[in-house]
Amino acid sequence: MQHKRLMVSICIVLVGLILACDLPGTTSMPPASVAPQSTVVSHNTAISQNTSALPVAALTTAPLDLAGPPMQVGSSYLYFDGSLLVAVPGGPFLMGHGGSDNPEHTVTLGDFWIYATKITDREYQRCVAVGKCTMPDLDDNQGYNDPVRQNDPVSGVTYDQGAAYCDYAHGSLPTEAQWEKTARGPNGNIYPWGNSAPSADLLNYNSNVGRTTNVTAYPKGKSYYDALDMEGNVFEWVHDWYNESYYRTGPAQDPLGPDTGQDRSVRSSGYRSANDQVPASTRFHKLPTDHARDLGFRCVVKAPFFYAPMCQVTTVVGPDLAGTPGPVSGAPTPQTLNISVGYSGCGKDSIAVVSFNDSLNPDPHVSITDPVPAGCSVNPPGGHVAQWTCTSAAGVVNMNSSCVYPAPLTASCPANYNLSAGICVWDGSGTAGGQCPAGTVYDPVNKCCTLAPGAGASFLACPAGTFFQDMGGGSYQCLPGASACNVIPALASVDDPAAIQGPCGARQGSCNLNASICERQKYGFSAAQCCCINPATKSCVK
Repeated sequence: MQHKRLMVSICIVLVGLILACDLPGTTSMPPASVAPQSTVVSHNTAISQNTSALPVAALTTAPLDLAGPPMQVGSSYLYFDGSLLVAVPGGPFLMGHGGSDNPEHTVTLGDFWIYATKITDREYQRCVAVGKCTMPDLDDNQGYNDPVRQNDPVSGVTYDQGAAYCDYAHGSLPTEAQWEKTARGPNGNIYPWGNSAPSADLLNYNSNVGRTTNVTAYPKGKSYYDALDMEGNVFEWVHDWYNESYYRTGPAQDPLGPDTGQDRSVRSSGYRSANDQVPASTRFHKLPTDHARDLGFRCVVKAPFFYAPMCQVTTVVGPDLAGTPGPVSGAPTPQTLNISVGYSGCGKDSIAVVSFNDSLNPDPHVSITDPVPAGCSVNPPGGHVAQWTCTSAAGVVNMNSSCVYPAPLTASCPANYNLSAGICVWDGSGTAGGQCPAGTVYDPVNKCCTLAPGAGASFLACPAGTFFQDMGGGSYQCLPGASACNVIPALASVDDPAAIQGPCGARQGSCNLNASICERQKYGFSAAQCCCINPATKSCVK
């Protein structure tokens, strides 16, 4: 009897040890790190980042609260980097379509959340700024630094660069099975939008545009799970090593791909792809070190409520990817800025005349170099065309402005945020994790993430498909792509006028300037200096 009790006790201990450990051969994707004990839902759309990674704050002792969007078709969640996560509930789906490397078969997956769009240039730039990602190849990604293409998918990245971003986002690259289920739905649609043939209003392909486009530009092409751009624009890295026969030998439950290989699998299609590359079952592969103009990625997230919300986010104008309401009142007026520098006189009487020209009059947002450099005076003050007269070098001068929008725009905040003094402030409701993304720190009082002290860069995220816009006067908003506007700043170098003009009397030959030209402008004339003389300043004018 004692022997039986001993055996029962040993069995109970063994069962406890097994349940306490991860079973070998588990098919779920490994998380980026351990999730916190308390999770809180927040629908934040912005983040401030800096260039230093700080330790994660200690977890709070708040009670467990699992409120949030349910894991069901149609559920979405605005993530910390401004992206939208969509829910893909677990269950079987039809994978493959009868090709040599993709025979049709049934695969069963667990629940997961996936980015509704490919990772954008703007999202990737923040990851670079905080040291978690490295720069893409700029020969491949020629729009990376273009302000009006910040919502294009990031391209020119290798497999490891894509995986690094997903790790920064507490996620991973999707497996081939996760990607294909998101694209095809549970019943194995041929294309994300269904079974009808591809067309120019459904995706960016067939060189119809000739370059990458905004990741939200083709809403009609969304998949069964509301994921956008699953086909077209750029191809996408996925988690798996590529093996032609894997569909025949891999497990039917949560397949992770082969243990090793030479190439990594690639899914989706690009802006140059022809019709035969667009079916969502089509498999591609590349060396993991490859990069291209039409190759990017998206991420899957196992625990979307891991991060606490941002304490402050940017207001949104107009409908965005998540359907935030608010009309846009009209197109902005962009300005053209120009700085011209002219030199005149000779010797100690040499001057530089610097003119700041603005196509918009008046321009409420214009600013020029401040303070005015030593050796320069403003003439005339308060005019639309600001002008300086400089008797010595002033170095590089600049002129900046912001687009002007007609009438105040109706701005709104995402769920769980209140509008306060032009910004959205988290109201403390819902639930949140106790961790914060790199470049931010946890505020234990307000239980949210804020910009790290001494941050070298600030990146305020806007919902995918919208643009972070400087409205002037210290105001910032997230605007739809159609309302995006950018004023190109003007720069000029003002050198020492005497060095440019040289000493008086140094000119060779006769003076070709006619005195009558100066007289018509009510200037005097100096044959020695071969110039018109301003009677007020006693110096040459151009």
